Amino acid sequence: MSPDVPLLNDYKQDFFLKRLPQTILGGPRLRLGYWAPPYIYVNQIILFLMPWVLGGLGTLLYQLSVLEDYLTAALSGGLMLVAALVVQFTSVKAKTKSVTVERMLTTDVLAEEDEHEFTSCAGAETVRFLIPGKKYVANAVFHSVLAGLLCGLGTWYLLPRRLTLLYGCAGGTAPLFIFGWMTLCIGEYSLIVNTPMETATFQTQDTYEITPLMRPLYIFFFVSVDLAHRLQLSLSQVTVQV
Repeated sequence: MSPDVPLLNDYKQDFFLKRLPQTILGGPRLRLGYWAPPYIYVNQIILFLMPWVLGGLGTLLYQLSVLEDYLTAALSGGLMLVAALVVQFTSVKAKTKSVTVERMLTTDVLAEEDEHEFTSCAGAETVRFLIPGKKYVANAVFHSVLAGLLCGLGTWYLLPRRLTLLYGCAGGTAPLFIFGWMTLCIGEYSLIVNTPMETATFQTQDTYEITPLMRPLYIFFFVSVDLAHRLQLSLSQVTVQV
């Protein structure tokens, strides 16, 4: 290849800059490649941070010694379950509305997405763009329940007191708390809001919507290892006392 030939031309650079943050963050489209109202991006940020807000409420009550750790997990998980069901219901409601969505077809084959025109912050076309929804009602319910379970276990795992006992200092607790919640937000967003675009070949094979489950399953794996370790320690302490 000639040194004067760029690795990514202008079209590919635009495509790469759109897909990279979407893949890393689990679905939010923070760069569309065309003009969109600010509320499109604000709504995505709100939906992305929603698990952190709900989990943060439970964490605050735990830190204030109002709730026990298991009640904190149940509260955060229950709130996330309700929020996920509301999101899915909103998506279904938007699909049933007979609103004409104006689209401007793109001429760039690498875009793989049509350009949309939005008329209002809470309009049906906006909701359908932000929350495409599930193909099957069973998946909508199952993914919502999974989202609640994930938020509850994640909140339990990321309680600051527990993290401090694990590392023994605030220097290790703060980064793990921040990046841990970022990871949970990524998993929750791809599960109940929108999933990053995959290749066209894989999209046709994902009939049962397996892709949204991948990130949450990775999180469940790491959390389950921690819970198993804590259970082992608890059983060891009980054995010693006996």
